[in-house]
Amino acid sequence: MQRRRALLAATVGIMVAIAAIGQQKPTAQSLLVLDWAKKAKEAAPPTAIVIEMGLKDAQAKPWSGKAVVSGAKVVHREGYRFREGDKLTEPDGWVASSHRPLRAPPKSPAIVAVEPVATVGVVLHLTDIQPDAALRLSVPDHEIKDLQVSLKEILSGQAKALEGGRLSVRLVSTATPVATAKTEDDFPAACYGPDGTLWVAWIGYHVQEDNRRIEPPQLKGQPKDFKAYQTSEFGDQLFVKSFKDGKWSDAIAITDAKQDLVRCAIAAEGDGTVWAVYSANRQGKFHLFATPIRPAAKPDDQGPTVWRPGREERLTTAEASDLHASVTNISHNRLLLAYQHWRLDQGPCIQFLGCEKGKWSESVREPGGGEMAGNSIGGRAWNPVAASGPGEHYAVVHDEYLGSNYELGGAVISAPGSRALGWSVVDSAGRFNARPAICYDLQSRLWVAYEEGPELWGKDFGALDADDGNPLYFSRTIKVVCLEDGKLKRPVAELPSLPPRVGSPDTGAKVEALPRYAYPKIGIDGKGRVWVTYRQKFGTRYSSHPGSYWLTMARRLDGDQWSPPIEVAHSDGLLDDRPVLLPHPAGGLRIIHNTDGRYSKPEVIDNQIYMSYLDLPGDPVEPKLVAHDAGKKDEKLVARAKKEKEAVQRIRDYRLEAGGKKYQLLRGEFHRHTEISWDGGPDGSLEDMFRYGIDAAGMDWIGNGDHDSGAGREYCWWLIQKYTDAFHVPNRFTPMFTYERSVSYPHGHRNCMFAQRGVRTLPRLAEPDKEKAVAGIHADDTKMLYRYLKELNGICASHTSATGMGTDWRDHDPQVEPFVEIYQGDRNNYEFQGAPRAGYDPKGNMKPFSIGGWQPKGFVNLPLLEGRRLGFQASSDHFSTHISYCVVLAEKHDRQGILDACRKRHCYGATDDIILDVRSGTQIMGDEFKTKEAPKFEIKVIGTAPLAKVTILKNSEPAVAFDGMKGAEFQTAWTDPKPTAGTHYYYVRVEQADGELAWSSPMWIDCTK
Repeated sequence: MQRRRALLAATVGIMVAIAAIGQQKPTAQSLLVLDWAKKAKEAAPPTAIVIEMGLKDAQAKPWSGKAVVSGAKVVHREGYRFREGDKLTEPDGWVASSHRPLRAPPKSPAIVAVEPVATVGVVLHLTDIQPDAALRLSVPDHEIKDLQVSLKEILSGQAKALEGGRLSVRLVSTATPVATAKTEDDFPAACYGPDGTLWVAWIGYHVQEDNRRIEPPQLKGQPKDFKAYQTSEFGDQLFVKSFKDGKWSDAIAITDAKQDLVRCAIAAEGDGTVWAVYSANRQGKFHLFATPIRPAAKPDDQGPTVWRPGREERLTTAEASDLHASVTNISHNRLLLAYQHWRLDQGPCIQFLGCEKGKWSESVREPGGGEMAGNSIGGRAWNPVAASGPGEHYAVVHDEYLGSNYELGGAVISAPGSRALGWSVVDSAGRFNARPAICYDLQSRLWVAYEEGPELWGKDFGALDADDGNPLYFSRTIKVVCLEDGKLKRPVAELPSLPPRVGSPDTGAKVEALPRYAYPKIGIDGKGRVWVTYRQKFGTRYSSHPGSYWLTMARRLDGDQWSPPIEVAHSDGLLDDRPVLLPHPAGGLRIIHNTDGRYSKPEVIDNQIYMSYLDLPGDPVEPKLVAHDAGKKDEKLVARAKKEKEAVQRIRDYRLEAGGKKYQLLRGEFHRHTEISWDGGPDGSLEDMFRYGIDAAGMDWIGNGDHDSGAGREYCWWLIQKYTDAFHVPNRFTPMFTYERSVSYPHGHRNCMFAQRGVRTLPRLAEPDKEKAVAGIHADDTKMLYRYLKELNGICASHTSATGMGTDWRDHDPQVEPFVEIYQGDRNNYEFQGAPRAGYDPKGNMKPFSIGGWQPKGFVNLPLLEGRRLGFQASSDHFSTHISYCVVLAEKHDRQGILDACRKRHCYGATDDIILDVRSGTQIMGDEFKTKEAPKFEIKVIGTAPLAKVTILKNSEPAVAFDGMKGAEFQTAWTDPKPTAGTHYYYVRVEQADGELAWSSPMWIDCTK
């Protein structure tokens, strides 16, 4: 423990100027990854170009034609964004058209304005390229005949626009498949062995229901029961393949097919032993395991070596999750493993393990024989990445939440025996700096690429509160720095950037269409040149079956400039995609990556693994570097973060005792969207949802609110289920199993919640008779939802009830729909017309207008006045952050405790960290009871700012209002002076001077005179 504390304490300052790195100019040295890569002696793969057509089409048009190449040999052709009816024709032609956006409704000019017609193209793989190579292109449909295009500039990375920009020719990576089985193959890892063999590991998920690969069909009738919707069986399997002498081996199954795995890593020792490392869920906890892969027997001269997995070894035994392993070779015979370790009391840190001559231990030796002073760094740390450099240098870098945002830190170890500990901070100006990727070059420089976002990431942002915070993914770009001569520098060349704020939450698809750059990776090619890749956002919710899409773009650093961005073919898919960059023995860059085909093969969604190759002409050019200015933090933001932290701790420490029971206040929400939603392109990744809940918002629980867990696609559902367990920290942070089931008014969008894993999403109930259909589906669809929730022990809540996503309350079952989203950060308050932050009819003059449509029958006071029992909670929906909470009064901090409290309506909604304690004798908010006396209430409020008004409402009418308070605290006892017989509901609304609000769930009191 003392060792860990020593290293943890070292992360306080910036200590990158170390004598061991030296003050002299580094000279080129041997680099293990490059040495091993060159052992492969592979020839350069073909070069690929794409002819893309229809770039300015206003409507779908035919683009059939042919392309003949002179001065080069075409060895392979494939369609680019081909759909049904598009095809290649021999020897050099195609029949194809541009297409309407895949999910765009017909006859919608507004959508066409932001989501253009989908282009179409042909990819050509070329070899034997001569200096005068040229392309001759003919497209009779557009009167293009024998258009001549020189390939020289295109092969250098420059895109060539033709025919007024209607089509273009550009360089792309040469991508070939690695894993294309029926499994959903994802999360690749790769390394070289000492003989130059390429090893690739990945996780394959075995889909259980083929009709859920894209979107399940509507149900033809109500199921007899819903047993088939509870599927707790795991479905992951870890595979490894090797590539040698231009051939792939068969896939080696490292685990069985009943696993639950979070990412993997792979590395080889000098004796040829290959280690696959992975985080596996065993008995409800994610631990790290490693399996060696060794030759089964010495091969004879007639066949290749046969490799077999050995016995699995368990590497960690902690009480919470161990995730995100990163492995590097310190030397031929030593490996370093860095990983994210979750502590029950303090959150995540980064820990290390070493492997020497096949044996794993916590002992990590430094160059020269010394041992690291500890095996843990950082607090609230994420995304560890490890890399080794010349002379047994090595580094581990991570990002860490420090008060108000993420900053980069880590440890840099140099030979012999000297080190830089606590390398923290790359950027201290208070911006979002996360997800570092690192590599060394031949000059012993450590290169770091990372994401940069705005200040106040994940802080107050929403439709009616958009001026003092930033959402999770409106703005993101890539930065690169390097550690040279003990000093932090940056290239003169800049990557594309965005302003810190782009758009507002009510601009819909316009915000979705804006570019963003995130998830960088950095590496060197076979000549030691630095490359960076990143994910670039394209499209909107109408682009593909899953919505927006992301492509990996690659760029090389040459002197004072980056090369033009080059698309990595077959890299389309989710935002959270992390390719592996390795040097290719022929001199270029090798990339191992994932795709789900949403862009390149839009009618089929299937995760696969590809290997790409890229190179550009020219000799290595020394990067031009300047000093990196980290900037300074805004002290006001530091003070704000401290105040927020105190408010969070205050609400966590609060205890409420009533009726012999003790309750704690657990802040959370279950309407948080991510990129997995078809309209979630601007919402960020699934990991960022958990980062936000744990760090920026300091929540006690959270639930994912993606639409049907990704339109009912099984693999997306599986990812959400997996991470909901992986980021569970007992008694500290409790993710719930949740999703949004979206059905138009008057059925209503409803957010569903479960305490147990494995509940599949419920498709809609079809109505074949259009005359009987209600909003396009069966009138009993919501009743079917209630049956499903009852059988599977779930609950739900209507959201934005007075909008086109709401309901007129024709259906309600208090057993499974005990509460309602009274306030949504992305839109309005739905308490009643005229309430604070409530929306008004957009056709009138009163503001704010109702966002999302106007259906006033959905206001919450109407079902309450009809006698329905609904507690109150607040959640975010898209974009919005840090201004809407469901505060649960729970007896236990676990999943069942949260679900039980919500079922009992023991909860309240708030727009800030407001403590609201409302009780009547032994009863608390949400209860229903009888009394022969006038109802009495004890009210206590602890706000985050001076209070303006506290109102007690009876049957949705103000019964008494307390104002003129001084300070942020208020306490009173009140008895109804005009009690009347019958059942009445009472609740409390809090209004602060800064406009923040809170609503207690009602109490229903049956008064008998």
